[in-house]
Amino acid sequence: MDIKQIVEKLSEIAVVKQNSAKEYEIITAAKINGKTPIRIYLTTNGDVCNLSDKKNTLKYMNNIYELASTDVKNCISAVVRLYGFAVKAGELVATLKDAAYAAEIFYNFIICVGQLANMLVFFDQPV
Repeated sequence: MDIKQIVEKLSEIAVVKQNSAKEYEIITAAKINGKTPIRIYLTTNGDVCNLSDKKNTLKYMNNIYELASTDVKNCISAVVRLYGFAVKAGELVATLKDAAYAAEIFYNFIICVGQLANMLVFFDQPV
């Protein structure tokens, strides 16, 4: 997968800034709870391109939830699995397999981050 194809698609819906030859930052107005900007990064490693939050979502959540709690872990897993994404070493990751679906996956990534950040609606009080 060519990262330039994905950058071209995402540039139609957001500002894409190149950080290095293998990393771009995607800048949107999306925020968690209207305050914390959602930072999304497009990275490439060989033929694999990923969207990543660089651990920002779980860092944010760590201030609200007890991330070691079984209930919280299960909820995180369920939300991430719903979108077909993964959490790798605390980093939310979405693999892009086709540039044609880059915008759809990008929007789902934002929705996923929002659902994770607002999981407290599923609990009586923050865990």
